[in-house]
Amino acid sequence: MSVRNLDYLFAPRSVALIGASNRTGSVGQVLAQNLLGQRGGGNGAFAGPIMPVNPKGEAIASVAAYRDVAALPTTPDLAVICT
Repeated sequence: MSVRNLDYLFAPRSVALIGASNRTGSVGQVLAQNLLGQRGGGNGAFAGPIMPVNPKGEAIASVAAYRDVAALPTTPDLAVICT
């Protein structure tokens, strides 16, 4: 493995959030809020595309969600799985 491969982990340009949720207090909701900068006064939002994946396809924090990974428009640099 080269250092270049670690860039996708430590400096991703896009993130898929698998298991994103609007359910209060769930891991998927907290991670979505953190990535979108909706916690802690709105600072620290992830600058690249965030692609929530939710089997219901409902918007997550006003961001359009995808029903499954196959529906994503591009391949994300990083996929975070919330359970």
